[in-house]
Amino acid sequence: MKGHQRFVGGSAVTQELLSYIERVAPSDAPILIRGATGVGKEVIAREIHRLSGRDNAGKFVAVNCSAIPTELLESELFGHEKGAFSGAVTSYPGRMRLADGGSLLLDEIGDMPSELQAKLLRAIQEGVVTPVGAVEEVDVDVRVISATHKPLEALIDSGKFREDLFFRLNVIPITIPPLRERPEEIIELFDYFSDGYAVQGDPVKLNAKSVSLLQAYRWPGNVREVENFCRRLTALFPGEKIDLYALPQAFLPPQMARMLAEDAASQVSDTLPTSFQMDATDALLAPDDDDEDGIGRVLGITSAEAPPHIELTEATLKARLAHFERELIEKALADANGNISEAARTLSVKRTTLIEKMGRLKITKT
Repeated sequence: MKGHQRFVGGSAVTQELLSYIERVAPSDAPILIRGATGVGKEVIAREIHRLSGRDNAGKFVAVNCSAIPTELLESELFGHEKGAFSGAVTSYPGRMRLADGGSLLLDEIGDMPSELQAKLLRAIQEGVVTPVGAVEEVDVDVRVISATHKPLEALIDSGKFREDLFFRLNVIPITIPPLRERPEEIIELFDYFSDGYAVQGDPVKLNAKSVSLLQAYRWPGNVREVENFCRRLTALFPGEKIDLYALPQAFLPPQMARMLAEDAASQVSDTLPTSFQMDATDALLAPDDDDEDGIGRVLGITSAEAPPHIELTEATLKARLAHFERELIEKALADANGNISEAARTLSVKRTTLIEKMGRLKITKT
């Protein structure tokens, strides 16, 4: 995708989050962004930088505290003088000075080595940095934004994170909910990334059944997983309309492929087996050893209700089954106040299975 990703989402949750960000962005107070991996913490940090007005005075600079070796992280953050250590053939200003006047994102702050946490605390409190090998402090004006997917309170309890640094970073807290808590945004995100990665302006599209699958999948990798999936599909099927059920499982996210395999194993065929030789009327009305009214009782038909001359064909049986299935689903949805996941648990079927049946039977949430 060209340019930086924007935070996409039309749900009430996301709109409330963006409204909150607009209020706090103009302040210079440190911000701590929390959320699971892949929810878009850096995207939010960039949006804060843009809305703060600091994008006119300085840069947005990001450093991943878990991706840089401990022995190099101090130099990356605070800079170093020429000859300060082996290999320091030139001086380097460091990320904090590169962000002077702008914003610094300290991503994965929970992984910062404890020996650097005190130096970072002083830099934030005093607005100064001391480059490695230098004797004089250098003034910096930086808006510090931190991000983490780890529970910092637990790290404090275990002695791995300074409590005073936590309070200094957590002046303005922001929490980004996982994608599973805003499922209505999944298709919006898919379309956004598909457009962004489209070849010659033709994005990939999904058929209706595949759209239902995307909404049923829980996306453990959150927004990043949606982006990677769109990029893969665009590379493999540029500009095409795709049926995810027809793709090789290797092309799907592993957990999505596993979900489809489990669904396939648990699905009951919609058609009668060819070995079904019993007369349809007898099959519906005659009792067996375990059920005195047979299938007829399950379908709401008894021998007393059915006229002796009824001719039940395969089509008639399927229609009765569909009617009964519709009533069960509609009742489960009504009892669950329209919550598909809860209705699926009541019916003892997978959420994706219920969504597919609702689509086939043209049932909408109540």
